[in-house]
Amino acid sequence: MVAREDIVRIVDEIWLTTLGFTARPAEAEVSLPGDAATIDGIVNITGDQQVAVVLQVPKSLAERIASAMFGLGSRTPRAEDMQDAVGELSNMLGGNVKALLSGSCHLSLPAVVHGEGYTIRVPTSHSVDRITFECEGMPAVVSVMSAPMGKAAAA
Repeated sequence: MVAREDIVRIVDEIWLTTLGFTARPAEAEVSLPGDAATIDGIVNITGDQQVAVVLQVPKSLAERIASAMFGLGSRTPRAEDMQDAVGELSNMLGGNVKALLSGSCHLSLPAVVHGEGYTIRVPTSHSVDRITFECEGMPAVVSVMSAPMGKAAAA
């Protein structure tokens, strides 16, 4: 599986090179409020290993991400801009995690969820790591989940 230090390095490199933002692990574990608007990007890695990578950011951070990624200047990002930006960051994160996995694996297209008061669950998976980052004074959460391989998949 992927080491926590690798996830921290990957997130920092992606955010710095793509957005010009620093993303550092938060001093304490933070949960995003369940009733606050968030945007989540989800990428699945399938094949010899079954992994889901989830990036969750508050809407206010997604606005900053979209503005930086697409050079929007003073224009307020549309919902589609924020979803595309979070989806792209999730895709880059998932691709880098995939590169660290052994065996033959395939990366899904990112799925993006935007809303309030919802939960995300990947059935049969368990949390491998959950890291809260601080970026632009706001939290961002990266979760890596893994599903056990069945006998048929392992054969």
